[in-house]
Amino acid sequence: MGRLRGWLGAAAGGEQGDEGQDQGDGEATHAAHASADAARRSTLGRVSAWDPRFFRKSPLYWPIQRVAACFEGALEWPTVEAVDEALSGAAGVHFRQQPPKPRRGRGRRREPVDPSSLYDARIHVEGWVPTRPSSWHDFLNALVWATFPASKRALHARQHRAMAARLGDTSKTLPDRRTREQDGLALLDEGSLLLLVDAGRASKIATALEARDVSVVRNEITGGGAVALVFGHALYESLLPEPRLSIWGMVALLPCPGPLPLDDLSRIRLADTRLAEAITTPESFSRPETFRSLPLEEGVLCASG
Repeated sequence: MGRLRGWLGAAAGGEQGDEGQDQGDGEATHAAHASADAARRSTLGRVSAWDPRFFRKSPLYWPIQRVAACFEGALEWPTVEAVDEALSGAAGVHFRQQPPKPRRGRGRRREPVDPSSLYDARIHVEGWVPTRPSSWHDFLNALVWATFPASKRALHARQHRAMAARLGDTSKTLPDRRTREQDGLALLDEGSLLLLVDAGRASKIATALEARDVSVVRNEITGGGAVALVFGHALYESLLPEPRLSIWGMVALLPCPGPLPLDDLSRIRLADTRLAEAITTPESFSRPETFRSLPLEEGVLCASG
């Protein structure tokens, strides 16, 4: 079912597939989105009912808990306008309802694709995120924006540049496949875990990830040498169904000098800063075949287990 199943689904152990993830969050930017959406539906199940206390079901929600609590009193799905009012200040972008995709009339000549009309351009150029109402995927994306604003800005700026460079001035259709860079950035956006680590322990943890030695990583987290934060909003979405499926997430290793901060807010801010720096580093996240993964399990990723 493609890389979304490979990295997010995996009782098989987080193996990679051949296709990319949903880069457009509901705005189809190329043909691979259909297969990614199908993979997400089959892998993550169908959860549509609003639950204002969803973030209390798992300690893995801790990075977005502060902003999710803004909606704990909502008796029904918050409107896109309510999401914007509550989160735009922290996110640094606005959230607007996704407009319907324009249809090309029969017999009309196909015009060149306008990069400014695509999902990432709406964010990078115009400063707003196309958002579907009553959608867990898009709602969780907004919460991640409000939690990791620097990283999300850097990510979508780079995705916009990557797509614009491929389209040029005369392309009349979108590319039918992503580049490896676009694959990597989409995986980071949808399905990543951030592993904030004491720089002195980074080599040991990297070796453990290569060997898929989950116990070493778990011990480092328990001992305070590493902190795991869910970043990908599809990973957050995967925590909703009950019973929960076995899910693996791609790891972004973020070494930091000195001991890691002890309070949650400082950890979130440090992770946001380090990830944004990593995203703006040329060629970073451009080789998905080198990505390593960890299971999305409280017993592995939470210090209290």
